[in-house]
Amino acid sequence: MLTVDIDTGGTMTDALISDGERRHSFKVDTTPHDYTVSFLACLTEAAKTLEYADVASFLAQVGLIRWTSTITTNVLAERHGSKVGLLVSKGHEKTLYGNSRSPVIDELIGGSNVIGLPEKPTPGDILAGVKELLEGGVRRICVCLKDSFPDGRAEQYIKAIIEEQYPDHIIGAVPVLLGSEMARLRHDQTRVHYSLMNAYTHTQLATSLFKAEDLLRDEHRWNGPLLIGHTDGGVARISKTKAVDTIESGPVFGTFGGAYMARTYGLKNVMCFDVGGTTTKCSIIKDGQPVFQRGGELMEVPVQSSFAMLRSAAVGGGSIARVKDKLIVLGPDSMGAAPGPACYGLGGSEATLTDALLVLGYLDAANFLGGRRHLQVNQARSAIEKNVAKPLSMSVELAALMIRDEAVAIMTELIRATLKEAKLDAKQTALFAFGGNGPMFAALLAEKLAMPVAYVFDLGPVFSAFGSAISDVVHAYEHGTSELWNPTAHSATLAELHTQAVRDLRGEGFKATDAKFSWELEFASGADDVSVVHAVTATADPAALAAELDKAVKTAGSVSQQPLVLIRLTTTLSIGSHALTKRTHKAKAEAPTSRAQRFDAANEKLHPVHRWEHMNVGDKLTGPAMINGATLTCPVPPGWELQVDAYGNAELRHAK
Repeated sequence: MLTVDIDTGGTMTDALISDGERRHSFKVDTTPHDYTVSFLACLTEAAKTLEYADVASFLAQVGLIRWTSTITTNVLAERHGSKVGLLVSKGHEKTLYGNSRSPVIDELIGGSNVIGLPEKPTPGDILAGVKELLEGGVRRICVCLKDSFPDGRAEQYIKAIIEEQYPDHIIGAVPVLLGSEMARLRHDQTRVHYSLMNAYTHTQLATSLFKAEDLLRDEHRWNGPLLIGHTDGGVARISKTKAVDTIESGPVFGTFGGAYMARTYGLKNVMCFDVGGTTTKCSIIKDGQPVFQRGGELMEVPVQSSFAMLRSAAVGGGSIARVKDKLIVLGPDSMGAAPGPACYGLGGSEATLTDALLVLGYLDAANFLGGRRHLQVNQARSAIEKNVAKPLSMSVELAALMIRDEAVAIMTELIRATLKEAKLDAKQTALFAFGGNGPMFAALLAEKLAMPVAYVFDLGPVFSAFGSAISDVVHAYEHGTSELWNPTAHSATLAELHTQAVRDLRGEGFKATDAKFSWELEFASGADDVSVVHAVTATADPAALAAELDKAVKTAGSVSQQPLVLIRLTTTLSIGSHALTKRTHKAKAEAPTSRAQRFDAANEKLHPVHRWEHMNVGDKLTGPAMINGATLTCPVPPGWELQVDAYGNAELRHAK
């Protein structure tokens, strides 16, 4: 059985195909006008490379497809989501239950589209507010009242009134989203913000997901499971996915891939550094696990919930370089995949970071993306000369070096700030560099930050797809309450959640006996003071289940005297995973070639160029040198050495 993992990024869409032993990776241009075009392009490329007659023949051998993306991330970042309305408790229309004006006002939702309702609204109050929202062009409404969790009956009453007036079977039906169902937390503003982010991004994500599912079924006769990547590092069917579940899922899966590698290498602290065509992402691994944070900003929106610690900067291969006040400015705007950097030869005339790296001799113009694209050095030089070199009265080569150094400065500051936030010492932290452009800066950043070692990976260009390939099917079921824990009284709820989980697993074609059932009980003495009790048990007997959880509560001590606010069941199922294995094949050795490369302002010299595909386990080289290949491009600066490890990846360290 083959598995397919696809990761849609802002510039490139990556794919990883595996049968559990062999693996094949591909990159195609992302098509933001219709993400299913690049999704299907990955399948077309896979069918062609693996010598199938067509996509349908290839898919006949595929057991499952997992898809991670930045679709919701891009909608939020670019502010082109749906027009949303909001009903809140009167007096909180601007703060949305915070201490000051909410940052989502006039960003995700217009201030005039927030309607305050009295404490006990009549049907007339509710419908008058809805009429005002609809006249303002709103077609999706969130209802988020104060103190509506765990008791959401007031919100449910409002939803019932709206749906009675605008039933599903009429064209004017209005989708209504309840905060008490969207984010099962006591924190009022978090429920509002999650509800708005979900409603704002829902249409764009749903359009892509359902279209992909329809194309697979109707055009290619494939009815296997299409699983969607979630921010928690798991995957689930479309029917079990909310738009907000997928925010930053692509980069998060890169972090989970990094955690797998950290455990493989026995590393305690790791900085994950992911550079694509549009952005650079940083995340942290501690003790083999991704670092999650409780509370903070998710896509610049404050929330009090748990999510992966992920920091970013608007710099990538497509970032535009220009001169402002006699200084080089890089980004935040990007040329994307179309027309792309000037060196693509597709009409781009701006100077980009990729153009600079080509002029510096780091990229193989004839073998970019494994030879699927030939880069135009002269066009890269012309763009840099016009936009940077002439305004600063310097050579094209020196301008390219300064563009590279500006990227290094931005990335260094991002990593330094992330390390500080995570309370890690750079000297005690390894650097994992991946993404299409991450390895390009691995040694340069490790040098700047005095990090002891940098790792670059054979699967680095598709590292988030690798993280997806080792992911589990994850479903979560929640029930809110506000009572003290009572194993007898809560046994019926436990049984209900367990029954629903088993039914969903069977409905999706999975065996419940293969899944792990993890329970969490959240106790809270205040809105932000939460204690969590964990237990893992698959028993279906309500009394036995309650007894198991009761043991865990008693072991935790005094939490049983606090109100129980949430019961959560998470089912985890491992399926079609793609484990990392040690490299066994031996490539045919090949003598290096040479190419002019510039590492500093002093001079440009001919330095060795090694083909990555011809390097074997144990091979070592000392810089200055360049690694070029279909899956890895990595400069080895002067004073550094690179060695291929047992897994076919590479370690960069200071030369001894």
